Amino acid sequence: MKTSTWFTALAVAVILAVGGCDTRPSEDDAHEMFQQLMERPDIETVQADYLALLERIRTRLVDELGIEPFIPDEEPVSGAACPGDLSEVKEAEVRFYPSAYSPDDISDADWPRAVALVTDTISKHGFGEPRTVVDREGDHEVAIYDSYGAELIFGTAENTIVGLSTGCHLSREAHQRGTPEPEEPLY
Repeated sequence: MKTSTWFTALAVAVILAVGGCDTRPSEDDAHEMFQQLMERPDIETVQADYLALLERIRTRLVDELGIEPFIPDEEPVSGAACPGDLSEVKEAEVRFYPSAYSPDDISDADWPRAVALVTDTISKHGFGEPRTVVDREGDHEVAIYDSYGAELIFGTAENTIVGLSTGCHLSREAHQRGTPEPEEPLY
């Protein structure tokens, strides 16, 4: 191969490789993702609903299974950018609610009843069937998801925990505005 042909081929390969590495969504894709998130409730509405849902679950477990009341984790609610391509939507986030725990465990015999109780409570909020994470004597955990990617974790071993994180949702301000925040000029 001639040197000039080889350099041309190399230059084309480098251009294709570098150009092909940019996997960020285009502005049109980001706008489309924003519109998809507009079909979901805003993060503040979701937070109020999920915090109330967590309280209902914990209350039912205490009342119906007789375990000790839950002790809330003192960590505040935290948030993060949405995962994957949705991270390109600036005013969207995922929130994490601190787990609370009961100092009691749930017996192996009562575990199926406890899972049914939790599943019944959250199914009315769009959550699906529980997925087993751990299932061995004295140690059980399930994860339950909704269509937006929220994840509820329910488990028991030495104590019993219930925790929840949301899926990706727009801020209330962005949801009310109905359009992505305008880009600020770079001058």
